Amino acid sequence: MKEFIKRYKFGFIAFFTVLVIMLAITVFRYMKSMEAVDKAVNKKLSLIPEAEINDAGWNSPEIQEKKKEIHWLERHLTLAKSDSLNLGINLADSIVQVQLKGTVLFQAKIQKQNPAQFYNELNYGTYLDFTKIARISDEQANILKRPLKRIQAPKNEDEAAKIKHDSIPDPLLVWKFKLDNQIEVVITGIGLNKDSVADLRFDEDMLRYNVEKVKQKWVTEHYIPTLYIWLNDKDAKAIYRAIPEKGKVVFRN
Repeated sequence: MKEFIKRYKFGFIAFFTVLVIMLAITVFRYMKSMEAVDKAVNKKLSLIPEAEINDAGWNSPEIQEKKKEIHWLERHLTLAKSDSLNLGINLADSIVQVQLKGTVLFQAKIQKQNPAQFYNELNYGTYLDFTKIARISDEQANILKRPLKRIQAPKNEDEAAKIKHDSIPDPLLVWKFKLDNQIEVVITGIGLNKDSVADLRFDEDMLRYNVEKVKQKWVTEHYIPTLYIWLNDKDAKAIYRAIPEKGKVVFRN
């Protein structure tokens, strides 16, 4: 054993040195992240009237549930005045839906969300801010809003009659958008494996998203809560293509 340690002494030292450095970086990033969270929370609370923050009825589960339902319906009535399609994210019923003029045109069941409890512990004033009608300020996705068509040019009139128009196959959707109320949403499509069973890779997806965030910025300076949602890929793409750029979004939980 002693000979083994002597032989690989440098390797052990290097390993533990890297381990300590990585641990220190992790602790530093965590502390800076918590500072960013506290700063964002305090800033948000400073903009909310104290009467709304300390709403007495909000502490009763029955009254809170009724207020949430009324608030959700009031937002729909407001959106019904618009001629544009808009997005409703109902975390209480695990549904994402496309709406127009107060009518639900399409619904998709949420297969998974992270965090599982998103903005559940809020005072009344903060809940009003969270569920206000927000607008998409920035978005990106790995597919186009309008799918491209691949057209094979016919060589003659006979081939023209037999020509097939195939859609260019799309990857599983990854749609990220930020809202003007400082919330980010990531909607990921879930495909089917060769046995026609949903191919669930939640942990892999979350690892990839976390690595991407670390690559973008080592230290978090401005905290933006992020909601990750997984939908059936066909449903996710239908919703993505239906919602216009700078579209409106409303939440309920």
